Amino acid sequence: MVVDGFVNLDSFQYAVDKQGGGVVKLFALMIDHYFFQSLMILNLAGPAIVVISAIVALASFLKNGEFHPVLAAGVPTYRATISLLLGMCIVNGVLIANQELVLPNVAPKLQRKHGQTANTAQKVDPQFDPKWKMFVSGQSVFPEEKRLHLPQFRLPPVISPNQDTLIAEDALYLSPTLEDPQGGWLLKGVTMDLEKISLSEVGSEVVIPQPNGADVFVNCHLTFSQMSRKTSNYSLMKTTTLFQRLQEPYGSVLSRRSMLSHLHNRLTTPLLTLVGLYVVIPLIIRKDKMSNMQQVTNIAVCMLVLGIVYGLAMGSGFLGQSGIVRAEQAAWIPLVFGSTFAGWLSGVVRT
Repeated sequence: MVVDGFVNLDSFQYAVDKQGGGVVKLFALMIDHYFFQSLMILNLAGPAIVVISAIVALASFLKNGEFHPVLAAGVPTYRATISLLLGMCIVNGVLIANQELVLPNVAPKLQRKHGQTANTAQKVDPQFDPKWKMFVSGQSVFPEEKRLHLPQFRLPPVISPNQDTLIAEDALYLSPTLEDPQGGWLLKGVTMDLEKISLSEVGSEVVIPQPNGADVFVNCHLTFSQMSRKTSNYSLMKTTTLFQRLQEPYGSVLSRRSMLSHLHNRLTTPLLTLVGLYVVIPLIIRKDKMSNMQQVTNIAVCMLVLGIVYGLAMGSGFLGQSGIVRAEQAAWIPLVFGSTFAGWLSGVVRT
């Protein structure tokens, strides 16, 4: 983050100059930006850091001779390392809480560029509604408010025989809830006369004028995150949101495959981290008598093996997203391979 801060210092300085601030404002803007980015870094690097920490802890036990008295007392190796397992489970719980509770709530702050605020306007990617084939565009999106500025909703013939276009000042995305399962867009300040909109019988259930006569609710299956590529990051969505998106019978094959692959990777990552621990233990605590140099060699071999296992996971994920292998198979193959390999290595652990 320090290097990134120096590289992008001009962007932060430009934003501060536009706001008329000074050095204090500059540091405040940089701290605000990198504080939220650190949450994403924790989510990405957390599993690898946990496994590396286990390597360091085990190597330190051996170097200081703390492990031999435990074995001499008749305590099995895997039982002696149960504290590492419990610690890893706690850290996995923290990472899951960060993924499910923290990141979705601060997603707008994570999707901004250097020097931008959470509500800086972002470019719109015009999209077709996956169910009604309604074309939706606009001038810009504001992630924090989930607002589309100067929206245009071109109604298809199945909704409007005349294919009218709804133009408004703003459109707010309303997420589906248990009380109101119909999510959609609330168009505020529609510029055309609502009585002149031609609606079919189906259209009257999709386009619903509001009592104030100036707003319209559109039951559109196009979510806010789909209106901008910068806001459609699956890693910032809750697991329940991914399940809901996958259950919808709409969307492209590519997007569904990507969501399915991301969902299974999210489920297997904590398990793969635990498997990494049981790959590390026999490679660090081996039966052979070891000198200090041999311990260094074991650590190097351990890092190489972990690199191969995690490289297999990344390669398998690529095959799943590209459609060469089924997404669920691609996510679980590294776990099956890693757990089998860890079981095979259990025969070389020192007891």
